[in-house]
Amino acid sequence: MIKVTFNKSSEHYVSIFVRGHSHFDVKGKDIVCAAVSALVQHTARVLQDHCGALVKKRSAKLEISLTNPEELSDLLINELYKSLYDLQEQFPANLFLEVNENANQYTNVRS
Repeated sequence: MIKVTFNKSSEHYVSIFVRGHSHFDVKGKDIVCAAVSALVQHTARVLQDHCGALVKKRSAKLEISLTNPEELSDLLINELYKSLYDLQEQFPANLFLEVNENANQYTNVRS
């Protein structure tokens, strides 16, 4: 299962952690993995290029941290959340989303 954790301070999203595999189908045919990867990587690139986000990619993990969250980063992350939520509704056995309120950019999620 892919797990996506959104960490939010009282006002802004401060980080996103994506980890795991969807196991919907074999590598190369997994539509859930492809959809999540495309959405998350696109958002990560835009956040990095336009909002100064720090992006760390590792095997089956992606971490996005915002040191100076702003209106644009909140808009982008909120749209990512809504798109992933739609996928979670269609594939609940393969994708799980959570939002941690009152977090900060140093909040760490362990899988």
